Amino acid sequence: MRILFIGNSHTYYNDMAYLFAALGRASGLSLDVTMLTRGGESLAGHIKNEQTRFNLLYGRYDLAVLQEVTSEFPEIKEYFDGVRTLKAWADQGETRCGLYMNFESPQDTPPLSRMRPAVLAAGDAFGLSVARVGEAFARARIALPGVDLYAADRHHPSPEGSYLAALTLLHDLLDVRVRGLPAQICFGEQTLVSLSPEAADGMQRLVQAL
Repeated sequence: MRILFIGNSHTYYNDMAYLFAALGRASGLSLDVTMLTRGGESLAGHIKNEQTRFNLLYGRYDLAVLQEVTSEFPEIKEYFDGVRTLKAWADQGETRCGLYMNFESPQDTPPLSRMRPAVLAAGDAFGLSVARVGEAFARARIALPGVDLYAADRHHPSPEGSYLAALTLLHDLLDVRVRGLPAQICFGEQTLVSLSPEAADGMQRLVQAL
C-alpha cells in the first residue's frame, strides 16, 4: 500500500510518516510512504505546487493524507476549498483521501478550538475518513499525564507525540488494531522513539477506544 502525506512540520517532525509505516508493517501491512511537506505550509500553498497535482494525478497512491496548517488554521471556507481541490485531483488519480485532524498545543494563540470541528465537518461533507489526532492528544493529556507529547518548543510533537499520531492515523484511516504494536521504533542504529511498555500500552488503549 502506497501512502502520500501532504502537510507541514506537524507531519514531518520526528519522521512521523516512517513511524506510521514501521508500526503498520508490524501489524502485518505492507506500507510505503512519501511526503510532500514544508514547514508552515497550508493546503492552499500545496495546491500552488505543481508536484502536488502531479503526485495525486499520476503517483498511483492508495491513500493521500491531507494535513492543514495549524498555527494559522484558515477560515472554514478556505479549508473546504483546499480539501475539495485536492480530493478532485486524487479522485482523478484513483487515490483515496483521508484528513489529518491536528492537535492544539500549549503555544497556540489564539486557541484552535475551531480546528477539530472544522476537520470533522469536512470529513462529513466530502465523505472522507478523519484521523482524530487532535482528539487523541486531548484525551492523552488527561489520561497519561506522565507522557510529554510536546517538543521543547511546546508547539511541535515530541517523539511520543508523533508515536501517538502514527497510531491514530493507522487506527482511523487503515482500521488497524493498534494494541500490541512495538513500543520502540528504530531505523538502522538510530532509535526514533522508545517508550516504556506502560506508556505504549496506555497510548494504544486510548487510540483503540477512539
